[in-house]
Amino acid sequence: MQLKILITGYEGAPFYKKGGLGDVMESLPKALAKIGIDVKAVIPYYYCIKEKYHLEKEGEFTVTFGSETEHLGIYSTLLPNTKVPFYFLENRKYLFSSNAGGKNKRIEQFAFFNLAVAHFVNWVSEHHHWSPALIHCNDWHTALIPLILKKKIKSSIPTLLTIHNLLYQGVGSLRVLDLLNMKNEETKELKKGKPATEMNILGEGIIYATRVSTVSVSYAKEIASDYDRSPIGPFLKKREEECCNKDGKILGIHNGIDYDIWNPAVDELLYHKFDMNTWEACKKDNKKDLLESLGLPDKPTFCFVGRMVKQKGLDVLIKAINRISRLDVNVIILGSGNLKIQKNVSKIANKFPWVKAEFVYSEELAHKLYAGSDFIIIPSRYEPCGLIQMIAMRYGTIPIASRTGGLQDSIMHGKNGFLFAKGRSIRLKKAIEHALNVYKNKEQYRKMVERAMKTDFSWDKSALLYKKLYEEMLTIDK
Repeated sequence: MQLKILITGYEGAPFYKKGGLGDVMESLPKALAKIGIDVKAVIPYYYCIKEKYHLEKEGEFTVTFGSETEHLGIYSTLLPNTKVPFYFLENRKYLFSSNAGGKNKRIEQFAFFNLAVAHFVNWVSEHHHWSPALIHCNDWHTALIPLILKKKIKSSIPTLLTIHNLLYQGVGSLRVLDLLNMKNEETKELKKGKPATEMNILGEGIIYATRVSTVSVSYAKEIASDYDRSPIGPFLKKREEECCNKDGKILGIHNGIDYDIWNPAVDELLYHKFDMNTWEACKKDNKKDLLESLGLPDKPTFCFVGRMVKQKGLDVLIKAINRISRLDVNVIILGSGNLKIQKNVSKIANKFPWVKAEFVYSEELAHKLYAGSDFIIIPSRYEPCGLIQMIAMRYGTIPIASRTGGLQDSIMHGKNGFLFAKGRSIRLKKAIEHALNVYKNKEQYRKMVERAMKTDFSWDKSALLYKKLYEEMLTIDK
C-alpha cells in the first residue's frame, strides 16, 4: 500500500521562500515522490503568492477560532515539474500577510494555520478520498498541530516535527489557547511566571509529536546535550523522560539540495554555464565577469552569502578581515538583516577597498558568487544543516566553515573544504591562509574543487531515511 504523507510549513519554494525551509518544502516532497511516496504539501496562501500565481479555488471550509467562525479557501497547483499537489489555505484575516508583525500576532497567525491544517485533513479526505498516514510538521510555525490533533480533534494521526532552527521557538501569550478553545491544562509546559502568562509553541510540539527530528546528525547531538543553556531544554528532557525508548530521542537527517535547481550546467543566472569537464575555464570566466561588475581586480576571491544575524558569525569574519589585511585577496559580502551588523560590515568595506558589501537579498548575485568565487566563508556560531556549503561545492567554490552542526557533517577538512574552531577569528585567519596555499598549488586546488563538485548532496539518501522513519512511526503507532 502506498505511503501517504502530508507535509506542512509556513513557506515553500518556488511559491514563497524566506529561507532554507522554503527550499526543503520544495525539494523534499519532490524527492519523496520519486521513491514512490504519495505526498501532498500545504502552506498559507499569502497575498504575495496570490498576486503572483492566481491559482484556481478548489473548495472551502470553516473553523471556529475564538468566538468567530472563519472561512478558509483552498487553492492548489502542482509543484513545478512534478505530480506533487501543493495546497494553499486562504483567510484574509489571519493568512493574508506573510509578516503579521509582533510576536503575539505571529503566534495567533500560525495557531490559526495549524488549526486550519488539522481541519484540512478532513476536507482532503472527504473530497479526494485521500487520508494522510502521517503529518510532517516543520519548525515552530506548525508545532501546534500535534497538540491540536491529540487534545482538540482527538485524532490518532502520528506527527513528525522537524526542527530546522532551534533559535526560533514561538514564545508568546497564552491567549492563543483561548482562541483555540483549549484549556491551559492541556499544554505540558508553561513559561515560568506567577501566574504563567506565556507558552512555548515549539516546546509543545516537541512533547506532543510522535517523533522529533532535526536537519543534521551533529545538530541533533548538539541540541540534545545543551539542556542547561537552552530554553527548550526542559522540553527535550521531558520528552526523553516520557518516551523511554528511541521515540524520545531526536533523530538527525541531513537536508539535501535539488540538483535540478542547483546545477551550474543549467543555471540561467550564470554568465557561463559549466560542468565537471569545463569548470576550470568557465569558473575563470565567471570570476572575471563578477569582479568586473563589482570593480574588483583579479585576485583570489572569498565570499560570504547569508542573512546578517548573530548566528552567522559576521563579527568573526570582520575580525578575520582585519587580520588578513596584508593578504592580496578580494572579499565579497552579500546579505541583509540586522542593521547594527550591516553597519559594522559597511565600516570594514569602507576601510578596505578589496572588501565589497551588498546589503540586499539577491538570488541572481548569490548564484554569480557561487560560480565566480574561489572560496566561500561560513563562520556560523551554529548551523543546523546549512545549504550554502553544499550549493557552493556543487559550483566548485571551496567552503571555509565553522566546525559545527551540519557544516562539519558535510565538509571533509582538507578534502572538499576547510573547517575551523567556531567563534575564533584567529582560526579563521589561519584557515584562509591554508586555503590560499592550496590555491597556489594548482594541482592540489584542482583536486579539491573536483572532490567538492563530486560530493553527493542530493536528496536521494535523505528521502530514503525519511521513508524509513515514517514507516517506523506507523509501525509503532499500530
